[in-house]
Amino acid sequence: MKKDMTRRAFLKGSLAASGLTIAAYVTPLGTKLVNAAMDAGADGFKPSAFYQITPDNIIKVWVPNSEMGQGVKTALPMIIADELEADWDQLEIIQALAGNEFKNPILRNQLTVASASVRGFYGPMRKAGAAGRAVLLEAAAQQWKVPVTQCQAVKGTIVNLKSGAKLTYGQLCLKAAKLPVPQEPKLKKESEFIYMGKAMPRVDIPEKVSGKAVFGLDVDLPDLHYAVLDRPPAYGSKPGSFDAKAAMAVKGVIKAFPTPRGIAVVAKTLDAAMKGKAVLGTKWSPGSHPTMDTASVEASFLKDLDKPGANAVAWGDVKKGLSEAKKTYEATYYVPAISHATMEPQTCTAYVQKDRCDVYVPTQGQTLGHMLATKISGLPPEK
Repeated sequence: MKKDMTRRAFLKGSLAASGLTIAAYVTPLGTKLVNAAMDAGADGFKPSAFYQITPDNIIKVWVPNSEMGQGVKTALPMIIADELEADWDQLEIIQALAGNEFKNPILRNQLTVASASVRGFYGPMRKAGAAGRAVLLEAAAQQWKVPVTQCQAVKGTIVNLKSGAKLTYGQLCLKAAKLPVPQEPKLKKESEFIYMGKAMPRVDIPEKVSGKAVFGLDVDLPDLHYAVLDRPPAYGSKPGSFDAKAAMAVKGVIKAFPTPRGIAVVAKTLDAAMKGKAVLGTKWSPGSHPTMDTASVEASFLKDLDKPGANAVAWGDVKKGLSEAKKTYEATYYVPAISHATMEPQTCTAYVQKDRCDVYVPTQGQTLGHMLATKISGLPPEK
């Protein structure tokens, strides 16, 4: 056994043995496609691993964006599957972790916002899918010793148009992993799409309906402690006093202390933390808007309607039109002030050790979460 195996040789060997991994570097100059097994030793190798085809005929697709009900966990794999000419039932869709390699090309950030998921990854993912199709076609042509034009990709298989023979992507992936990836693969015409533009079943729904989906509050770790916040009752309200001793007298409560967002109670169980919070007896200052409610907000808006406003666009003569109208109608519409709150309870679990920090959090901003974990734990980003 060679004892001086280089990192490049190790990565190439492990990736090649596991199947065909098509990855992409998205740079300001465009998208560079790579066969990960061949480029694993390149300096700074951190491509977005969009998908991998394994010998057991599974296509693993990594989704870099957060699924927040908008269907991104279905939409992005559709792009790859279509250009790859994959069988939808072959796909294993994986939520990508936080990492620079999964930053959105438009936002330069791993952030799910502004309808940028498909806009940012549409081009790179189409190219990655088409490149995989191209190397699989070439691998089949080499195995059959026929021109590549005699081969056709059909729903997860390569068909020999002359003999009718078929090879699955799983059968071809190891051979395809040894081939260079074309940088400008031929993309499908829109008329050839089999998934894009079609109504597809949402992949995230079954687990949510059955209760199998794992949410932020479902995380359970050894010796896990729980924290709850006693929050201010009004904008700008500050705690004047609170009874930390009373809270810590509750069995299971470890500590009670002020934070910028309220009084935190930490305990060994969630029940103990909530009981500790209940006996804090926090006295709060009035705050900047102690009497604000829906009625006061509506009254403020109505008052503001009589003030001069800024013109967004000027078109026609409204005053003249109203004065000359035979009949006019007047109505007042109210839209209530609704909290821009998450559907899932806001929560975060951090497991901090000497050499690493694992954070479990429902988030649409992985890059910011990664930065905060680095800052708070004092560990380098790669840890």
